[in-house]
Amino acid sequence: MRILLATMHVRPSPQAVPLAAGCLKANLPEQLRQNCQLLDLYAEQNDAEILQTILDRQPQVVAFPLYLWNRTRLLALCRKLRETEPRLFLLAGGPEASADSARVIAEGNLDGVICGEGEMVFAELMTALASGQPPAATLGFLPAAAALEQKPQDALCPDLAALPSPWLQGDLPLAAGGGVLWEVARGCHFNCAFCYDAKGQQGVRPLPWQRLQAELALFVAKGISQVWILDSTFNAPPERGQQLVRLLAEQAPGIHFHLEAKADFLDAETAQLLSQISCSLQIGLQAADPAVLTPLQRGFNPQQMRKALELLSHAGVTFGLDLIYGLPGDNHDGFCRSLDFALRQQPNQVDIFPLAVLPGTTLYRQQQDYGIRAAAEPPYLIEENLSYPPEQLQQSRQLALATDIFYNRGRAVGFFLQLCEALRQQPAQLLENFADWLSSQAQLNSEQITSAECWQPAEILPLQRQFIAEGLQRAGLQKLEPLCDDLLHYHFCSAETLLAAECRPSSAAPTTKQRRRLRWRLHPGVRLQYFHYALEELEHYGGLPLAKIHLQLKAEPSWVVFLQRGGEILCEAVQDEFAELLLASRTAQTGELLLNRLADGEELLEFAVAEGLLQQVT
Repeated sequence: MRILLATMHVRPSPQAVPLAAGCLKANLPEQLRQNCQLLDLYAEQNDAEILQTILDRQPQVVAFPLYLWNRTRLLALCRKLRETEPRLFLLAGGPEASADSARVIAEGNLDGVICGEGEMVFAELMTALASGQPPAATLGFLPAAAALEQKPQDALCPDLAALPSPWLQGDLPLAAGGGVLWEVARGCHFNCAFCYDAKGQQGVRPLPWQRLQAELALFVAKGISQVWILDSTFNAPPERGQQLVRLLAEQAPGIHFHLEAKADFLDAETAQLLSQISCSLQIGLQAADPAVLTPLQRGFNPQQMRKALELLSHAGVTFGLDLIYGLPGDNHDGFCRSLDFALRQQPNQVDIFPLAVLPGTTLYRQQQDYGIRAAAEPPYLIEENLSYPPEQLQQSRQLALATDIFYNRGRAVGFFLQLCEALRQQPAQLLENFADWLSSQAQLNSEQITSAECWQPAEILPLQRQFIAEGLQRAGLQKLEPLCDDLLHYHFCSAETLLAAECRPSSAAPTTKQRRRLRWRLHPGVRLQYFHYALEELEHYGGLPLAKIHLQLKAEPSWVVFLQRGGEILCEAVQDEFAELLLASRTAQTGELLLNRLADGEELLEFAVAEGLLQQVT
């Protein structure tokens, strides 16, 4: 029997890993496993292309993991598959199938859905189908015939140690430099009313330690660069998190890890351990008002949160915060206060989401109690509640967008609070002003303003410069414009250089004649920026209030080169003549033409080539 497990991803990326499908395949009996294929699909593909890709594989069973971002698209595709190949056995699983089983079956014209943890259920179902047995309702499987009569029951694997690893079995590919979604545990200690992570089964079940060690060793051997650890609270309890981080530090120091944590369980030892690995930590703040969070079965202690984040900052651990707007009991003013709290902690980024009223959650069942009106179709976004009318939701949406553009994508983390202090504005107030200012700019179309995905840092930079300059002028602080301009460019160049390709010294040493004859271009990872003040002085006084920094500095204009080498950012002030050479090489030029611009450039050209600042153009 030919089985196809098809996963639709948001976009091609290191996170586009068909983990659920790989886990299902890994647990099949060997003969069925050999006849099971994994297929990666992407939202950018058109339906006709996807349909043909599936049919070309001539499957007898097609199964899809369903999530918020792909449910509507995939179920429409299932209907087309049913029309084209009526004999196909069509199946779905995942959060959407578990939480909304009957509607999913009807919407996709499916033969059934798997509810809960699917490995064992899927293996039993495929074995029955392969032997010619009709599918019957069992724990974890709801056939179409029983969808309207029977309440689905979620399956739970009784022994995670009995499940084979899709990574160790080779069911999921591992490519050097690629990414991995790594499951280290299942479940959640908490049961927040708006979240589906606990799935009604409170508690955490870690995967076997020996399996984790073996998988991590395999990731290292294959040259994996990034790992997203799938554990909604890896540090609960702290001892479990500390044990995991020690393993990462000892066994995989060259991999970057993405983790989710709960601030309540962050302590000095955990922060110190995290500082020893390459990682970024995401923490769910959601709101900064205990009165909003407590009815939603989520606690919040402002002092405890501040203390935990200070530990991370002092240890040099990169962290981001999550916020939700539209929560019952909250409103736009409350969201602004939560955003102020979040930004004052100086996170590396703030990810802001509208409330999604997910089927299967406590909040979904209690909608009437809170006067919630939300979309009935994915992504189930809030439209209003008793405390949060539609017009305030729109205000919050615009503020969330402005935060993403100015703070996150605009590389403003390092100087944002100093700017707020200088302009005497609260963080949320400054960002609301930026949102209004964006809307007033005639050169920006409505799509650019309303979709953060449209924005690139290089496009945001000139808008930030203009907005900041106008704000300083209104406040009578024109004298701070050069300083703000330098800080803005310093953080922009540093962030962009960190993401750019490394600039390594050249392995070849061309002769003087060759250097003159060959064509050269500035290395794409090298940035050259003009500064009004000496870079060393800016870095020395950079943490002070802007007015105090201004008093300490004297104008020392210079050009500064930014590049990455050995995983570190190097920035050096250079002579004007060398800067002129590099500026001219932004477009491909022969060495002869470059030297014609300079009075004494032979040594400078030799140095630039040797250090890899200039690359040969073939």
